Order: sequence, then structure tokens, then C-alpha cells
Amino acid sequence: MNDSRYRTRPFRDGDFEPISRLITRLQPDQPITSEELRQWFLIFRDPRFTRLDLIVEERSSAAFAGYGTLYHVPDMYHPRRFWAEVAVDPDHQHRGIGRTLYNQVEELARARSAEILWSSVWTDELRSVRFFGQAGFIERRRRWGSRLDLGITSPTTRGGEPIRLPPGVTFTTLAEEGADRRDVQERLYHLELATSRDEPRMEVMTDISFEQYSEYAFHGPRYFPEAVFLARAGDEYVAMTTLTHLPAEPGVLMVGFTGTLPDYRGRGLATELKRRAMEFARASGFRYLKTFNDSENPAIWAINRKLGFQIQRVRMTGEKKFGP
Repeated sequence: MNDSRYRTRPFRDGDFEPISRLITRLQPDQPITSEELRQWFLIFRDPRFTRLDLIVEERSSAAFAGYGTLYHVPDMYHPRRFWAEVAVDPDHQHRGIGRTLYNQVEELARARSAEILWSSVWTDELRSVRFFGQAGFIERRRRWGSRLDLGITSPTTRGGEPIRLPPGVTFTTLAEEGADRRDVQERLYHLELATSRDEPRMEVMTDISFEQYSEYAFHGPRYFPEAVFLARAGDEYVAMTTLTHLPAEPGVLMVGFTGTLPDYRGRGLATELKRRAMEFARASGFRYLKTFNDSENPAIWAINRKLGFQIQRVRMTGEKKFGP
């Protein structure tokens, strides 16, 4: 660390709380709790996955000043391709901490023979965008957060097109199917794998195990089985959309993954599932729905836009390639 007032140390279990506070301070529209962070870390118990976290603190007071992290992305695993993040507390910015942290994270990547490093910044943070380019990152795509105000949006909106329900298809929820049943969970796991293969990513999709999927899909503070909406044909689930709790925002639900099997696309199933999710959230007393959309997935954004979602903030994602 260039500034002698600070030092870098490895991550400790007690750091979940200050990291969650920092993330919430830097992006108050996307707050997070320490319990949510802890749940996310569980997937990195897989020995294939690298996750290295660096903490910066003041020498005199041990006050938390920022963190940097390098990790494999579980659902697009490549041994030499990593995601990097750096965040500095506003009270400690403009002291070279962010640049030093990034350099340390990049050295960790180079030591592991990295081919590619991915990262992202908010487009309205101009200093971060400038640093992004100076560090050698090239923009690949954008991802925006959007919000739906359930107080002014009718849940009966269908996005303009009438639903053409395929024969034998019915609608249900994970709670109705039996959220604790292993066979139900496995069918949902296989549906999400099958329908997410053409979801935009920075890298080719790799499958995670059922056990890893279970860590975040069926456990943790965001889990909400009554809000996992499914279309089924016989014993097969053919489409899904999910809502999850946001513990740091009690009146808000997050729209998670939405997917439909190829043979059932173009029938309005995704729109109908989203409409049902809206109706459920509004009837349950929630005020807002939030979601993220990728610039390379216009079909889902078209549905969300017709349903009334409004863009709040845009995040730019890029990559840096290393030489041999």
C-alpha cells in the first residue's frame, strides 16, 4: 500500500458486515446484508473455484477502508478467466487505495496465469469509468437495473399480446409443487440449466452441480418458494420466473431468472408468468419489483418494458486480455 496509513490483509469471517455496509453505501439503490453475502460465498467451497479477497484498513484504528476481490464465475467457469472487483469507502477515497487494490488483484490474476479479467462499473461514476479504460478494460456489454412501481402499474397488463396457451400446460408455484421435495427441486434445476444456455454471458456457460444450485436457489435469506412461478406440461416444468426477497429492502422483491424451453417459446408463457408474479407481489403488499436486464437479451427487456419497468441505473461490463 503506497499510503503508509493503510495496510492490506486477507479476508476474515467478520468482514461480511463491513463489506455489506460499504456496498450499500456505494449503491444505496442495491443494498445488501451480510447474511446475503455469506450465502453467496458458500458456492466457492467447490475446490475448482478461486476466490481471493483483500481488505484494506487503517493501521492506527483498523477501520475498514475498502476491499478487492478476484474470483471464478461459477456458471461460466474457466480456470484462467476471472472476475475482479474493487471498492473503497468514500471517507478514504482519493488516496490511491483503489488503484493499489486493483494492482494487487491483477497481480493475483497474473500469478494464476490469467487469460482474461472481467469487471464492471456504473456508467454514472465517471471517475470509475475513466479508471476502467486506463486499466485496459474494453466494454463488452451493458446491464441495467430497472424498477416497477406496483402502486401505479396494473398487474393485469399482458404486454399487448394475448397468451396462446399450449395444450396441457398449467401454471403453478414451487410452494404448491412441494418446495422441500427433492424431485421437484431437481426438475427446477434441470429447467433452469436448459433454459439458461442461451442467456447472454461473457463466457460459455458451464453447469454447476445440483448441490451448488441448491445453496442459493433453495436456502438463504432471499428464498421465497411461494414466488417461484412455473408452467408445467404433465410432469415437466417448461417455463419459470422467480421473485426473491431483498432482506435490506422489506417492501421490494427482486425478479430473478426467467426462462422457457425452446419448444414452448413464442406462446406468451414468460409474459404470463411475469404478470402472475406482479399480481402476487401487489396482493402481498409489496411496493416495488426490481430486476436486471442484459443489453444482449432484448426479448426479456421487451417483456419487462411492456409490463412497466423503468430503467434506474446502468452498469458497463468489460474485459481485459493478458498476453501469453
